[in-house]
Amino acid sequence: MSRILNVAVFFLIFFSFAFVSLFAQKAVSAPQREIREHLARAQQAMADKQLDSALHEFTAILALDPNNVEAKGDLGVVQYLEGNYAEASQNLRAALRLQPALWKAQAILGLCERAQGRFDSARTLLAKSFPHLQDPKLQIRAGMALAELDYQWRDLEKASAVLAVLQKLDPANVDVLYVIYRVHTDLATQARDNLALIAPNSARMHQVLAQHLFTEGDAKGAVAQYREAVRIDPHLPGAHFELGEAILKDSMSEGSQQNAQKEFETALAINPSDAKAEAQLGALFSLHGDVAAALSHYQRAAELSPDDPEAQVGLGKVLMSTGEPEKALQHLLAAVRIDPTNAQAHYRLAQLYRQLARASDAEREMGTFLELRQGEERLRSAYSQIYRQSGNSQALNPDIPQ
Repeated sequence: MSRILNVAVFFLIFFSFAFVSLFAQKAVSAPQREIREHLARAQQAMADKQLDSALHEFTAILALDPNNVEAKGDLGVVQYLEGNYAEASQNLRAALRLQPALWKAQAILGLCERAQGRFDSARTLLAKSFPHLQDPKLQIRAGMALAELDYQWRDLEKASAVLAVLQKLDPANVDVLYVIYRVHTDLATQARDNLALIAPNSARMHQVLAQHLFTEGDAKGAVAQYREAVRIDPHLPGAHFELGEAILKDSMSEGSQQNAQKEFETALAINPSDAKAEAQLGALFSLHGDVAAALSHYQRAAELSPDDPEAQVGLGKVLMSTGEPEKALQHLLAAVRIDPTNAQAHYRLAQLYRQLARASDAEREMGTFLELRQGEERLRSAYSQIYRQSGNSQALNPDIPQ
């Protein structure tokens, strides 16, 4: 069963580049017609996933022409698919001796070496071939193997660089996302521990502790750490904005909103290009019914960061309230284009479409909103279970929208 699954997974990778196109055609001494016939039958056998037949045909070609690069490479692929890594390595190496720049063959050889526990050799081969690969499936397979090896060597920066390529290639690949999470978590932990050793009482250390507490759901503790950070360094980049967020997470009372507003304004005084602080001020003024101020801050946020969906949603919401539905529509459509998973953007669009008497569009957007909310609830429930099992009194992860 495992062999059948292995063949199914790898078939599209390896048959798609069927060493006919991969390896340059070379003049050989054996009868050309007979070799071509064997090659045609081998390729048909590969297409039919009949690896034993393909193995026989490639072996026959090599009996006629021992230096046939195509056959050596293809034979190595078939042997790899069958789990015969030692012989596959021999044939792939032989092909590479004849044509060293066969990147796909080199990547497959790297996978063979890894399967045989020769990790140094595997890492070298995969690192050299990975930037040259064109087949997406082989890129994923080789890249994941390379990232895992880099991770084992604790070369987290190299692993992260490889994973960034893979994420662009296949953003929904759960295995890639998991390894990205693992590598970045280790990078963050490594940086935090180094910071604790170098400057345990620094403003940055308190900022890191505050971010950790905020992520764990302890907004009150985060506020205390952020306040200590800005006491040590009043101009600490990002700290005033983050403090404002933590204050609002801890409480939405009138006093808390006023305190948060001061922090966002301080953040802008330090960094006038802080689009997120502008957007937060827009949200606060909108909450207080000051439409003009809210519109001004949201517009400034959108100017500073056109790809910020929160600024676009905020503008859409304010323009809806001022009776400008067509302008609001432009901003809300921009928001869902920037971030299709933004639940609030879909919700506001549903409301706007109802105003515009576009019932089917409103129904579609509300359906998307409810689907996204259900996903958030499932994730929140999973976090709650984790926190309960760990004895954490905080039930929710604040990064999950309420």
